[in-house]
Amino acid sequence: MRFSVILVNYDSWYFTLEALESLRATGYGGFEAIVVDNDTRPVPKLPEGVRLLRNHRNLGFARACNRGISASRGEHVVLLNPDSLVSRNFFEQVERFLAENPQVGIAGPKIVETDGSIQRSARRELGPLAGIAGRTSLVARLFPKSRLARSQFLFAEELPEPAPADWVSGACMVLRRKMLDEIGPLDERFFMYFEDADICKRAWQHGWEVRYLPHVEVLHHTGGSSRNRIGAILRFHKNAFLYHRKHGPYGPLHLYTALTAAGLAARTLAKLAGLPAGRLRDLCRKRRPNRSGR
Repeated sequence: MRFSVILVNYDSWYFTLEALESLRATGYGGFEAIVVDNDTRPVPKLPEGVRLLRNHRNLGFARACNRGISASRGEHVVLLNPDSLVSRNFFEQVERFLAENPQVGIAGPKIVETDGSIQRSARRELGPLAGIAGRTSLVARLFPKSRLARSQFLFAEELPEPAPADWVSGACMVLRRKMLDEIGPLDERFFMYFEDADICKRAWQHGWEVRYLPHVEVLHHTGGSSRNRIGAILRFHKNAFLYHRKHGPYGPLHLYTALTAAGLAARTLAKLAGLPAGRLRDLCRKRRPNRSGR
């Protein structure tokens, strides 16, 4: 078995079924598809051959992915968000690239939004500027071509061939099994968000390379599998601080750590304040946590 594709479903069966259909439409025979269901809702009829692993509750993206990885058999593992669609030649292109580049442990395709724009999915190492000019920041949205915003990303339209990236988006990420056996699976402390940055960081630390593949495309309905906007904002910033504490050079009592915590707290409040008041009230009443869009 060449590839194992892991999809984590949470209240997103419509998208999950579309993602499975895109896999079938490739016509590639050397893959298995595993859906890890973090929901308790009824399961629709799945395509023949798809394996289903059900959890009794929402275990989070990283933990669900790890359950799928443990049950899989492929030489390479593809983590695919349920709201993503692979291109017809996805497997052949990735297979060829990995065969020709055995030093690469993680590969990420070009991710295209439904409006045709290219998502900034190939990213630089997280630093102080990420909160100011990162992908979801006001600077990146208003001035995407500014020098500050550009400093945080590789720009796909300017890349004629695969390029090294500090980390690539977990919306679609290909992991070499041999690398996983060496460095371990996703860190389950990241319920969702930043588990992709963390595993890429660990790959580089163990001598594996992370590459961005601009010639391989995946269509992503950003946020299609997300429902709880407030939960997403809170977890995003909480895990940003967790990433800093895990990989940052400073201890918990260092001034830089305190400034990072204060900056993330202020950014969280600003994001929450930007939500419509009515939506804020409605979302606060919801009990169920979010998963798994990016």
